[in-house]
Amino acid sequence: MGLYEEIDTSGQGKWNLYAIIGFVVVVSLFLLQGFRINLGEPPYSDQLDVVMTIILAPVGACIIGGIFGAMKKRATRISPGRLEFIEDTRPLDDFGQVYYEGDFETDVLGGYPAYGCGLILIFITSVLVGGGVLFGIESVGPTIAFLIEGIVVVILYIVGFRFSFKAVSLKSTLVKNPLYYRITKYVDKSDVLKKLERCDIVSSIIVKYKVGEGQTLKAIDDIHVFAVTSTEPVMEIEITIEKMENIGSEFTYYLSEGLGTRKDEIIDVAGKDTHLIVDEIDMNSFIRVRYDMNRMRARWNLSTPKSLCDLMHGLVDEVSKYMSVTKIPKIEDSGPNE
Repeated sequence: MGLYEEIDTSGQGKWNLYAIIGFVVVVSLFLLQGFRINLGEPPYSDQLDVVMTIILAPVGACIIGGIFGAMKKRATRISPGRLEFIEDTRPLDDFGQVYYEGDFETDVLGGYPAYGCGLILIFITSVLVGGGVLFGIESVGPTIAFLIEGIVVVILYIVGFRFSFKAVSLKSTLVKNPLYYRITKYVDKSDVLKKLERCDIVSSIIVKYKVGEGQTLKAIDDIHVFAVTSTEPVMEIEITIEKMENIGSEFTYYLSEGLGTRKDEIIDVAGKDTHLIVDEIDMNSFIRVRYDMNRMRARWNLSTPKSLCDLMHGLVDEVSKYMSVTKIPKIEDSGPNE
């Protein structure tokens, strides 16, 4: 990556220098320890200083290189002020394609999950390689064994640095950094929204957000997810996303004008205690419901389409106390007639 108006990579340079210094220190310490070891008679696997040096050297090189690679990536800065944000709305199924449209640096900044998996495999490999050298030292001799070990230390340091840089996501405040592959997971929450789409009064799920595009970067902020109902009039009910895994499903409907009413009470929805909140924000009232459950039961309800639909019906019933609402069950598309 270079230096662009909205992507500042100038802070990465010092971490390249630190990584080089770290490389020299790691290799020097390995060589110094190698010269200090006084090899006795085989088996060398019974000599603690030999075991510690040969096993820990490649592991340590991989970890230290990985740390410098991650710090270099996190030194990248984004200037959101240089991005022009516009509001947009998309169906849930189409939302995950936002970052794939156009040529942007987002994938690099967001990190590659494949490199993260590769980093774990490299770490495991470093332990196995160290063990292989340890048990092969008697066959090839100490000199060749330590030469192989030195080459392995050098390679694993560099590979750990590169893989970590590729794997780590950029530190950003933009919607907790749902860059690239993270964006759909951030919204979908383990397929909860797909289950909610099955509800008889939910016609679709839409995502409203702000997208900012610069010369080379695309970023998304201010994400809100809504269930569009099949009622008359049509309602857009917001689904709380960020706290869903802790409090379970929570639905909010914003009215166009204030009601002058405030209350916070427990009501019954399909046999479950449910929090009902009626309040005002900026002269506009909202009505909100969520089940009164501990975290474990709340998460269990997220996987239950009926509970999600019951709560949606419960909110519509509460809204109908303040405005005229008619439930019209959606008509499922059964496909062309045979």
